[in-house]
Amino acid sequence: MKKIPFQTLVLVSAISATMPAHAITTDELAQQFEAYKMQQAAEFKKLSDENNQLKSKNTELKEKIDTTEQQVKNNTAAVETVSDAVETSTPSGDKWYDKTTIGGYGELHYNNYDSKDAGQVKDEIDFHRFVLFFGHEFTDKLRFFSELELEHSIASGQDGWEGEIELEQAYIEYDVTEQASLKAGLFLIPIGIMNETHEPTAFYGVERNDVEKYIIPTTWWEAGLGGQYNFSNGISLHGGLSSGLNAEDGYIRGGRGKISKQSMKSGAVYGGAKYTGLPGLEVALNVNYQIDMDQEGSNDVNGGVLSEVHAIYSYPVGPGQLSAKALYSRWDIDTTIQDAAHQDGWYVEPAYRQATPIGDIGVYSRYQELTYYKGTKKHFNKWELGFNYWVHENVVLKFDYFQKHTTGKEFKQTGFDLGIGYNF
Repeated sequence: MKKIPFQTLVLVSAISATMPAHAITTDELAQQFEAYKMQQAAEFKKLSDENNQLKSKNTELKEKIDTTEQQVKNNTAAVETVSDAVETSTPSGDKWYDKTTIGGYGELHYNNYDSKDAGQVKDEIDFHRFVLFFGHEFTDKLRFFSELELEHSIASGQDGWEGEIELEQAYIEYDVTEQASLKAGLFLIPIGIMNETHEPTAFYGVERNDVEKYIIPTTWWEAGLGGQYNFSNGISLHGGLSSGLNAEDGYIRGGRGKISKQSMKSGAVYGGAKYTGLPGLEVALNVNYQIDMDQEGSNDVNGGVLSEVHAIYSYPVGPGQLSAKALYSRWDIDTTIQDAAHQDGWYVEPAYRQATPIGDIGVYSRYQELTYYKGTKKHFNKWELGFNYWVHENVVLKFDYFQKHTTGKEFKQTGFDLGIGYNF
């Protein structure tokens, strides 16, 4: 007798359990078994077809991934090639755009004043200064800084135009230590409050004060060598050697040569000290000595000493900041021009600045008195008051009203100024 496989017996038992309780023939059992086999074969074929489709899609996806990886490798290689080319074209592989800085400032002024003297009338608008800074850091210790200025909007040889293009700074600075530094080239002489820091957002009033303009004389730069040392207690010392003025007629401001084929028969030496050890306080004393003020060795104008002292203090009061500035500066010159021998001036300037939702607003007043020489002796006092409105910390609108009295004459000048300034 032929044996029936165990699996077949199990299948028959399962089918039998679902059939009505009646006798089933062998032929019927065989037919049901064949039908089941066909059903299973169809299911298997369906699963096989789906598996083949998945394998096909998987192959296509792998090909796309391989293609993408190759493109990434190609792009990476191209970027590295360009990067290598850029680094090769710059010294020591440094990227110049990471080491170079650009900045600047500008001022637009409107001046309106009148006086009893018919020759002292003004109603004028002028883009007074347009300045660009360029700096570059060669290393962490060695850097370059420059300042290029266009005054009065246009520089031309045509009569009536007063504009100038000036190179106010171009020097190399080196940090000897964290506290000591040296500089060489063309730089601003570190005397006064405004000579080194004169961006329009940094001071009150449309025009710079007359004491620092005519006595120091701001803005004043020379060529030379200088150094500075900063102590940890807030004291700093500076000094140097530089070219000098050529004030052969006794007029200090007119003696600035601006390093344009400037005479160098007599140089100058300067030095000073500053204290900033207390919050909000700056006190400074500076001296400049020149052997021969007219560069010719004549007896008309010989040696001269400029001395200057100033103090700045600011303190929080209420919602804002109260500040005050005071400065005194004096020239003592060995000269046969008697009125030019002693030229000096001083000013005081209290101010209050407060932040608002629309920007900072500051109000100030200033009183100044000075004596200087320009063909004749000039002596006057001037007071002014006004306000600054900082639309942004680097953008300011200005207004001031002033009265100027010339001593010894029936001369009184009144006027106002409007201005806008920026720096970046």
